Amino acid sequence: MKRHNLYATVFAFCLGAGAAQATGLIAPNEPSGVPATPLLRQAATPPQAPEGAYNPTLSLAPLVKALQPAVVNIHVEQNVRNEMSSMFEFFAPFMVPPEARQGDGSDFRVQTGQGSGFLISPDGYLLTNHHVVADADSVKVKLADDREFEGTVVGTDSRIDIALIKIDAENALPYVASGTSNEMSVGDWVVAIGNPFGLSHTVTAGIISAKGRVIGAGPYDNFIQTDASINPGNSGGPLFNLAGEVIGINTAINASGQGIGFAVPMDMVSPFLNDLKTDGEIARGWLGVSLQNLDKELASGLNLGTSSGVLLSEVHVDQPADKAGLQPGDLIQSVDGAEVDNSADLVRLIGRHRAGDKVKIGVIRNGNERVVSAKLGKRPSEKEIRTARFESNSIDRGPEKSPVLNKLGFAVEPMPGGGARVTDVTSDTPAAGKLRSGDIIIEVNGTPVRQLGDLVKALVRRGQHNVMVVKRDGRQIYVALPKP
Repeated sequence: MKRHNLYATVFAFCLGAGAAQATGLIAPNEPSGVPATPLLRQAATPPQAPEGAYNPTLSLAPLVKALQPAVVNIHVEQNVRNEMSSMFEFFAPFMVPPEARQGDGSDFRVQTGQGSGFLISPDGYLLTNHHVVADADSVKVKLADDREFEGTVVGTDSRIDIALIKIDAENALPYVASGTSNEMSVGDWVVAIGNPFGLSHTVTAGIISAKGRVIGAGPYDNFIQTDASINPGNSGGPLFNLAGEVIGINTAINASGQGIGFAVPMDMVSPFLNDLKTDGEIARGWLGVSLQNLDKELASGLNLGTSSGVLLSEVHVDQPADKAGLQPGDLIQSVDGAEVDNSADLVRLIGRHRAGDKVKIGVIRNGNERVVSAKLGKRPSEKEIRTARFESNSIDRGPEKSPVLNKLGFAVEPMPGGGARVTDVTSDTPAAGKLRSGDIIIEVNGTPVRQLGDLVKALVRRGQHNVMVVKRDGRQIYVALPKP
């Protein structure tokens, strides 16, 4: 499927929430054939499409009547400093005016907002968007019958913009079933129910306009596009198929267009609900590699014979791919049999798995095809990925025991006043013939080595080689070691 990238600057959240923060949306790809999680398997049966006289070509009223009780209005409050920027106020149409403060002379004011959600179990679990409840100090949930409950945020995942909330009621609550978004096709009819601009339980209908939309929101972009009317306040509301199953969570709109809304595919949410329920976060799969897309020139220069797949430009030390034996220069072509055309495909295919899952990765190495089995780790935070902080995790075990030193093939000890003395060099390793016992390493990749931790951190930085400044026999020389 051809995916169309759209600049994130033209998109705004379905945000009627002053307490919701306008952070980036993230939606992973759509795994098919995912069984329902235990969280969704309940003794009671959720409402389905009405039988008998129900004919969607004549009226959607019977379907809407069955589904509306499980759709909720979410009201959030957040204490914010009075210096809040005018830009944020633009995204907060329901904000309480500055004069509505908590007492005279307070540095804070109460900021309110609204969103939508839907119950997924009779014991009070419901889903909405992360950006609806992010940083909220209180969450109130109102049902279609006007009952109100205090909501507790159980877990969130900003990467796919979802949040799991729990409310407590004396009796079983109405709820809806999850469908399989992967089975939906462009042109299928869908129904959205939510609270646009605070207008409770508004119903709109339309079709699926496109699938697999990438809007520049994050590593798992794979949105369902719909022309069912979506507006601020619809955030977190359900997108139903005509069988009464939730196939998406309404999340974003095109701020400059009409009839263009986006929903997180339910297939990206269902497999991870138990993670949110038990751990408060999603432990998504992670390989620990840097990727490079192929073009014809690069493929020809590497004698690959194909321009399909993604090239491993780096395999980070002590990460799952490294432990599995993947190497820089490997061309990944598949994950568990699913074809990989580019880096975005690989990120989404790995992201559909949980940490600890084992996957089979089809690669081409030196012209030969092979399959590598890898046990996935837990994906670090986006900040850790941007700053490559995950690469230095092994330092916690002691710099002198760092895997990067073992892979390069030398051992060190600290020097009084700074520097690292080489105490041993292993034969048939990158350091053999380059370093000698007694060498004092004073700088690596432009970083002065004042302690052993400096050495290890510098060695795991990105680059094709590690360039060291070494003192040997009273003279200063440069030594270049390849990346391990």
